[in-house]
Amino acid sequence: MAKSVFDLGLSVEAVSLFLMIESLEGGKIDPTQNCKAPRQVVTIENCREKWNAEEGDFQSAVKTLVELNIISNEHSEFKILSPDVWITK
Repeated sequence: MAKSVFDLGLSVEAVSLFLMIESLEGGKIDPTQNCKAPRQVVTIENCREKWNAEEGDFQSAVKTLVELNIISNEHSEFKILSPDVWITK
């Protein structure tokens, strides 16, 4: 994470969702270190399976992250966007 998501003043739920997407996406996988783990497509469904808070909190976190251009939500797939396009408060 090039820019610290913790410094953006986001809700706990939004930060949690960001970290979940980042871990599912495999952003830290380093193929030069012989890591064979495949990158995973992150969907709304596989995030909901792991989400352990209220559905309303999930929807609010998604809305916040999309509005601030931190993630994209196209075709029910989440992707973390480059920190240089994040909208900061």
